[in-house]
Amino acid sequence: MEPSSQTIVLITGANQGVGFETAKNLALHSIKYHVLLASRDPAKGADAASTLNNLPGIKGTVEAIQLDVTDDASVDAAASKVSSTHGRLDVLVNNAGILSKNPIARDNLREVLAVNCVGVMSVTEAFLPLLRNSSAPRLVFVSSSIGSITHASDPESPYYRAAGEQYRMSKAALNMLMNQYHVKLAPDGFKVFGADPGLVVTNLADKENQRARGGVEGDVGGERVATVVRGDRDADVGRVCGVYGVCPW
Repeated sequence: MEPSSQTIVLITGANQGVGFETAKNLALHSIKYHVLLASRDPAKGADAASTLNNLPGIKGTVEAIQLDVTDDASVDAAASKVSSTHGRLDVLVNNAGILSKNPIARDNLREVLAVNCVGVMSVTEAFLPLLRNSSAPRLVFVSSSIGSITHASDPESPYYRAAGEQYRMSKAALNMLMNQYHVKLAPDGFKVFGADPGLVVTNLADKENQRARGGVEGDVGGERVATVVRGDRDADVGRVCGVYGVCPW
């Protein structure tokens, strides 16, 4: 099946973690998916794409593309490449994100916002013209329940704690960004979502600590994001979708 007749999905930060597992899930799920596996490091992206394309039982196809969400030239070059190669994009999954370990609070926040918010908007704006060329454009923002102000304000919630403030702020801001794109683009036929993979064991933090806190493995998180990409959660359009249902703002 040629990419021109497939659903073309671009996933940022996809050479590892939730992004990689989402790409794998889609490629194993159906022949209809052609996944553009975006990675800041082109060598790591090429290795990840090769790994997926050589999986037993692979149905879809995977193509590596260099994209650093904090580098405008890289973002624009990636959009230009997709335009010249495919002429459109059907699904954009804004997955790239960081959890900074910088001990200086204000510098930590600058680092996190540069990737988790500014980078997300940069990528989205660059690829919007290509999404508009799709007959069924879909825009997905990978978020988190710890960005919920409702949870953060509720003493009975497991997320009621003062920790990871900068990361939590970035996800709360991301939820607003998702909402605003939903409001703006819904009249044009776009489906816009937040996707919460839950606490997933990744390289963002200490893996054993994440497992001790009930973290799920990457393939579980990838499945949760993939359900939103595949259309299984379309009843919750404009919301943050998690395994538990819809996350409150």
